[in-house]
Amino acid sequence: MMLHDLHLSKTLPAFTRYNPAQQIAYRLVIVMGAGSLLTGLAIYRPVQLGWLTGLLGGYQWARFEHFWLTSGYVLFFAVHIMQVVRAGWNNFRSMVAGCEIREREPSAYDRK
Repeated sequence: MMLHDLHLSKTLPAFTRYNPAQQIAYRLVIVMGAGSLLTGLAIYRPVQLGWLTGLLGGYQWARFEHFWLTSGYVLFFAVHIMQVVRAGWNNFRSMVAGCEIREREPSAYDRK
């Protein structure tokens, strides 16, 4: 999928609910969430959770790791916004509404 998105391949991969790039990204965000929780706890309570802070390399390293995890969320969000813009306005409307929204032709009943 990445080769197609980068215009290096003209063939689309097989269509599934989530393509391999999406599967990797969504699984990675779940792992990042666990990392953010742990680093956040280590920053919030460094004395009470000294073992966790030490496991993460100390207070400064926990802050550093937490910062980069947060930057990863921003990147994830930015890529999603770019993909929505690339897919078109109707795709965005269907994501918000939960169903595809189509313009319909006026019927004879509407003309009266």
